[in-house]
Amino acid sequence: MKLGKQHAKLIKLQSKAESCLSRDEAQKIIRKAEKTQMKISG
Repeated sequence: MKLGKQHAKLIKLQSKAESCLSRDEAQKIIRKAEKTQMKISG
């Protein structure tokens, strides 16, 4: 995935996590965001 697309995905995941009602759901999204961040960092 290209950096621009990964960055857009990261922003999308962050906004999803902020709007979650349950803690478990937010934690799952945050884990996905961390994986994406690792890909960006290399």
